[in-house]
Parts: sequence; C-alpha cells; structure tokens
Amino acid sequence: MTGPFPVLLYHAIGTDRSSWIAPFSVSASTFERHLELVSYSGRTALTVGELRLGMAGNPPLPARPVVITFDDGFAEIADVATPLLARWGMPATVYLTTGFVGSVSPGGDRMLSWAAAGEVADAGLEIGAHSVTHPQLDTLSIADARAEVTRCRTELQDRLDVPVGSFAYPHGYSSRAVRQLVAQAGYDSACSVKNALATASDPWYSIARLTVTDRTTDEQLTAWLGGRGAPVATPGDRMATRLWRMYRRTRTLATRGRQRPHAESAERPSSPEGPHHPGGGLP
Repeated sequence: MTGPFPVLLYHAIGTDRSSWIAPFSVSASTFERHLELVSYSGRTALTVGELRLGMAGNPPLPARPVVITFDDGFAEIADVATPLLARWGMPATVYLTTGFVGSVSPGGDRMLSWAAAGEVADAGLEIGAHSVTHPQLDTLSIADARAEVTRCRTELQDRLDVPVGSFAYPHGYSSRAVRQLVAQAGYDSACSVKNALATASDPWYSIARLTVTDRTTDEQLTAWLGGRGAPVATPGDRMATRLWRMYRRTRTLATRGRQRPHAESAERPSSPEGPHHPGGGLP
C-alpha cells in the first residue's frame, strides 16, 4: 500500500540569485546531495504524469514514490539540474511560465531560453505549464484566468512539440473555478503547494507539494522521504484559505493598474497561503 509521499518543489539552483528568489534557491551541491538522499531512501522517482497515471491505477503506484518538480523555468534547470538528474537516473517535471522564457524573472534572474527548454525536454524531463504571466489566478476574472491557463499550454506544445498534460498554479493559489478551467483546458493533473505530504487519493487537480528552500535541512528532507515531518494533505480549501483569497481579490481590485508588471509575483505574503505556511503560496 502506498503511504504518504513527498512531491518536492524546487525553483532555482545556484547561489547567485536575486532577493526575489534567493529564499527558494539551493546550491548545485545541495541539490546533488538531495538527489543522493532520494536515491538512498529507496523511493521510486516519477514524473507528475506518471504519478497521475498511478493515482488512477494505470499502472498502480509503487509502494514508495517520490516526485521532483521545478517551477518558473530558471536557466540552471538546463545546465545544472538536468545533468545531475541524469547522473542519478531520476526524472523530473519542469513547469514553465511562458512569459518568462527567453527573458528574466521579476528579480532579474536568467530564465530558460526556448532552445534550452527544448534541450530539457529532449533530455527526457517532463514539461508542464505554469501560466503566461505568473498571476494569482484566483483573483482574476474567469476570462483572464482561462487565457493564462490555455495560452500557456498551447504555446508550450507549439514551441517545444511536446505534450503538456500538467499545470502548476502560480504562487500555489487556486480555487474551484480555476481548477475547473484547468480541467477544461485539457490538462489531466495540476499541482498546488500546501506544504504537505501527498497521498494517492489527492485530487488530480490539487496535488500537494513540499517547498524546498534555502533553509531545508538534510534531516528535514530525510523525514519527508520517510513519509513524516510534514502534515498529510487534505482535500478542499480551508476556511483560512478562502478568507485569504477574499482579501487578495479585494486588494487586487484596489491596486489594479497601479503596479508594475509581475509585482504580485515578487511578494512574500505572510498569510495562511504564504510560503512559510501549510497551504502555501509561492513565487
């Protein structure tokens, strides 16, 4: 029987990072040590697509799965993470924000080019979608949220010539309406954050992940790999999550048109869905 398991969320690899993403970055040596810990844990590494098939029983999940994911599309995924994953024989899923590809992050960090993203896909890593402009989708109108979800998938499939079956919510934020839009757009899975261990019964459009930060210790990661050290995800939105969404929607309406592009992405809210709280919003 498959018990609780970790779906690990990484962002940038490397130490020369802007303050925007530095708290969510690990060094190359730390990332390789993490892969060593994953290998020694005896867990079977899967992509999100393989996890989704296993959750449907086709084929059944291994007894001890683990999933490695990356959000946003920082350049080091190609020249650092991909070779290390290959060295350890592990797959991963990379969620790309198409508006960042070939550009820089809101903090000025170098992002993957389209050519480098193609190399990542050619190396066998799974490509997923992470929106076009990285907004808080649950604060947008239905039409705007739909455009973010559908255009990202279309552009990735057209530019990289790969199937794109999974979505990751920017900042970790979603709602029932947003999850419905993701399903309607043709995705068969989506990752939230929650900072919790996933289970085989997680909703297909709200798979829990654990955020790896610059403060994640080897002991903490080892506990996660042992199926402990974090809460087990529960389905549905908590009351605190719903209240925090109402506040963010109100704030978005009040400040719309007065913020620079991607300003929302640069925020680190201390909230029930913030990066340091279970339920987790992220960059």
